Formats: sequence, structure tokens, C-alpha cells
Amino acid sequence: MSEPQQQIADRSKLGLLVRAKLRSMRNRAAKTTAEAPVRVWVAVLLVLVIWIGLYCLFRLVFGQFRQTPLEATVAVPLVFNFFFLALLAMLTFSNAIVAHGALFSKLESEYLLSSPLSPRDVVALKFVESLLVSSWSLVLLGLPLMLAVASLARDRLFDLYAFYLVFFALFLAFIPIPGALGLMLAWIGARFVPKKAIKLAAVVGGVLLAVFVVWGVHSLKLGDSAPEVWLRSFLAKMSFVEAAFLPNNWVACGIDHALHNEMGKALMYVAVTASTALFLTRSSILIVSRDLAAAYDRAAAGRSTVLRPATSASGGPCGMIFFYLPTPLRLIAAKDLRTFFRDPLQWSQLVILFGLIVIYLTNMPSLHLELTGTVWPLFIPFLNLCAISFILATFTCRFVFPLVSLEGRQLWLIGLVPMPRGHILHAKFAFAMTVTLLVTCGAMAWGVVMLGLGAVWACIHLAVSMAVCFGLCGLAIGLGARFPMLDQSNAARIANGVGGTVNLLVSLALVCIVLVAVGFASWRSQNLPTDMIPDLPALLLCGIAIAVAVTAGQLAMSIGARHFNSIEA
Repeated sequence: MSEPQQQIADRSKLGLLVRAKLRSMRNRAAKTTAEAPVRVWVAVLLVLVIWIGLYCLFRLVFGQFRQTPLEATVAVPLVFNFFFLALLAMLTFSNAIVAHGALFSKLESEYLLSSPLSPRDVVALKFVESLLVSSWSLVLLGLPLMLAVASLARDRLFDLYAFYLVFFALFLAFIPIPGALGLMLAWIGARFVPKKAIKLAAVVGGVLLAVFVVWGVHSLKLGDSAPEVWLRSFLAKMSFVEAAFLPNNWVACGIDHALHNEMGKALMYVAVTASTALFLTRSSILIVSRDLAAAYDRAAAGRSTVLRPATSASGGPCGMIFFYLPTPLRLIAAKDLRTFFRDPLQWSQLVILFGLIVIYLTNMPSLHLELTGTVWPLFIPFLNLCAISFILATFTCRFVFPLVSLEGRQLWLIGLVPMPRGHILHAKFAFAMTVTLLVTCGAMAWGVVMLGLGAVWACIHLAVSMAVCFGLCGLAIGLGARFPMLDQSNAARIANGVGGTVNLLVSLALVCIVLVAVGFASWRSQNLPTDMIPDLPALLLCGIAIAVAVTAGQLAMSIGARHFNSIEA
């Protein structure tokens, strides 16, 4: 076969793979719509609510910048640079995890590698899949950002549609860059890095990120220096963000030139971003495909199926976290915690979602917004509570609800434990509360510190956050036991079932009730300092919110335990 004919044959094979994936996605979407239409419409409604909320937030931020044009000249490009730099880092991390799982962990890769397909086609297909899975959040954030910036700069834009096209072009050209970097990191991790070294690198990376955040917050403090001295020091420290070789700077400069009607320069940055994305994409696919078989073999060799004895009868270090549980329940909770850490899909999504929240909270006070009125000291923390609560509801519905159903194959073994089967739910609940409390209370405490919230309202928000964790985890575990799918091993399908839809609706209703009560309490206390005790009606509203969340969690656990005890093993 001649070289042109071989290229045509290769393209036809890749086209066959793409058509098969598109048909699979279409069938899956049709099945989900038919089986759980309420869930689909609720998801669409939530996306619209998130878009509207982000649009209002971006309008608020950039509207404040317009009141001080001199500060806006410096601040707006920095905001865009920080925004896209954070997205570059998080999307690279997310793409690396998704690509590693798609190429080196799934059984589908074994089938594709044994088929008469080119490794380049397999890598290209998985690369596109990882982009679709990990980059949807960029579109979710990008659309309200674009509309907010355009609406506030409408008087300066003589061609609004041209700005929209440039903005979309920059976004679409930016997405493959972290995707290609993530693909290379996934291949390097599978090919050259031992499993223990990967865990060590993750821990070191987390520590370095925390140090960077602390240093950044310290750099942004005004202190006692004059504003012009602080500004010079700040620009000197933050100059690395605007380095000419960073893709986030290309996108930020392109948007800034488009805002000032310099479309020629904006298109130049579009071309630079697109050409770099094309080069990195092609290079990463070629490099990974040439060594795909060896990398897969090395990764598969690291997935040993040999059972190793437990480090101790109490479950080892993971078991020590649940010291307050009886030994059998402690072992079950420790097992779930190990499974959580071994599944990058779970902890990476939690880290990314709350990482965005932490970045937002860290940069909020550094904008030096001159928000007038007494409502803002309580309104901003209330918005933070809303964001954290809805993110937590999403996580519990997706990852906590399937925990009980995933024990289906071992249900006969659980029935041999000398205790009521419903007590197993306590171990599941303890695991879910441990994970969610750490991230939720950590993010809320960070927001309290960053915003300088008074001690009274800081305690109220932390107490409400803990109550929301209790209620959502109780609902997910209890309803998961009430509507189990014991014959299903796919966590996503369990979460998309009838029980998952019921859990989603009830969780959203609980979050809305709690937020409405806390919102009214904040509105009643808007004229009081945040370190002063609110009046009795405001305290009662917050108490009612906490009581409703705790009661809902306890009631769901009781209903779930009663039904779980009656299931035939």
C-alpha cells in the first residue's frame, strides 16, 4: 500500500473511532434523558443559575474597576492573568489525571491496543476525550466572563460581535495547551515514575502550592507603606505572571487589546495561542503514541493484584482517623478512605472545585474594591457560603450517594458481621463527614480570614457549614441505602438513577432552605458590626437552619438503615 493510501486508511480508522464515541455519547445522553428527565432539567437549571450568578459577580468586580480608571489600567490585566494562570495549572492537573486513567487504567485501552489500530489514533481519541471531560468548567466560567466584560465595555466597543469572536477564539485556542501538557505528564508518570514517587510528588506539590498561596497573600498586603510604594513592590513581585512566554499572558493581552478596539493585535495573540496549541498537541500525541505500549506495560506492572496484609488490626494510619468507631466499623471507614485516595477521579475533582474557591477567596481582598454600604461585610461571606454549599451538594450526590450500592457484591460478607447491617451506614457516614468537613471548613475558615469577618459571624458560618456537611452526607448515605442499586458497579450510573435524582432534589432543597434562613439573618444584621451578636430573630433563623440540616441528615440515615437491614443478602 502506498503512503497516501496508508494515510487515508489511518484517517478512516480514526474517523471510525470518533463516530463510535459520538454514537455512544448520543445513546448515553438519550438513555439518561429517558430514565431521569427530572435530573437532566435540574442540571440545566443549575447551570443557568451558576451562569447568572457568575455574570453578576463579574459585573460587580469589573463595575468597581470602572469607577477608578487608573487602578483598572493595572488591575484588569492582572485579574485576567491570574484567572487564566490558575486555569492553566488546574486544567493541566485535571487533564493529566483524566488522560492517565483513560490511557493506562481502563480496560478499553487493552482492547484498543490489541486491535489493528495505530497507537496515534488511540492517543488522539483519548486526548480529545480528556479535553471534553476536564475542560467543561472553562466554558462554564468563560461565557459569563465574556458577557460581563462586553456589557461593561459596550461604550468602547464599536463591533461587539468581533469582540465575541476574538474572545471565543482565544478560549478555544487556550484549551488544548493544558490538555497537551497534561497528556505529557500522564505519559511521564506512567512510563518513568514509580507509584510511590507519584504519591510523594503529589504531597510535595500540595505543600509548594500552599506555600505559594501564603506568599502571595503576604505580598498583597498593603501594610503601613504608601500606596505608590506598595504598588511598585506589588508589580515587581507579580511580574512573573505577565511573562511573555506564558499562555495565560497571551490570552489576557488578546482580551485587553480587543477591549481597546485593537483587533489587529488581538488577532495576533489569537494566532500565537492557536499555533502553540497546535504544535503542543501534535508533539504530545506523537511522543506518547511512539512509546504507548511500553508506558502501558509499565503502568500495568505497577497495578499489582497481590493482597498485602494490613499494617495493623485497627486499619493503619487511615484507621487512626476513625478512632472513635468500633473496630469493625473503623476498618470499613478506613477501607473507604483508602479507596478515595486511590481514585484520582474523586479527590481531583474535589481539589479542583475547592481550589477554585480558595483562589477566589485569596484574591478577593487583594482587589481593594471600594464597596460602599454596610451590606457588603455580610453579603460577600454569604455568597461564599452559597458557593461552598452547592459544590458540596454536587460532590455528595456524585461520589457519596453510590457508596452503599457499591457494596452490593460484598453484601453477603457484610451480613456475616456480628452487628445490625444498618450500622455499616455509620462507617460510610463517618468517612463522608471526614472528607467533606476537612475541605468545607478549611475553605470557609480561609474565607473568614481573608475577608476579616467578625468572630460572631465567623462562628455562625462555620457552624452552618458543618451542619450542611452533616445534612448532605446523611441524605446521600441514607437515601443511598433506601434506593440501592446492588447489581450495578458503575458509580456514575448509580448517581444518575432514580435514587440519585431523588437525592439531588432533596439535597438542593435542603441547601436552599438553609441559605434562605441564613440570608434573612444576614439581611437583618446588615447594620450591625460583624463582631456584634445579632438580634434574637437572626439567631433563631440561623439555629433553625442548623436544626433543619441536622434533622434531615438524621432522618435520612434512620430511613436508610431500616430499609438496609431488611435487604436480602
